[in-house]
Amino acid sequence: MNSILKLALLVSVVATLNGCYYDKESDLYPNSYCDMTVYSYSGAIKSIMTTNCATTNCHVTGATAPDLSTYDGVFAAKDRVIFRACTQKNMPSSAPISNCAMAKLQKWISAGALNN
Repeated sequence: MNSILKLALLVSVVATLNGCYYDKESDLYPNSYCDMTVYSYSGAIKSIMTTNCATTNCHVTGATAPDLSTYDGVFAAKDRVIFRACTQKNMPSSAPISNCAMAKLQKWISAGALNN
């Protein structure tokens, strides 16, 4: 009986250890990976604005203020953008921006919101 118990324990340990492995999140969830090395205005922020904010009849010249279609407009409204899009999460009105976009906006602004 003692040897059967030892064998059962050994099988349990091997089965448990066999299930332990480590994967990178980006490999497991390729669509959720967020490359935080790219957060410049030209590399990320402009695209976030054009896709989510500076769309037809929204935050563009002649439409709803603030105008987020240019660097100057985004820079002037950066605190409002962070508040509405990242803190309140009620902009854009269709659905909040992705967590990755929020993180890039916050990183860009905290790095000085440069026109780069």
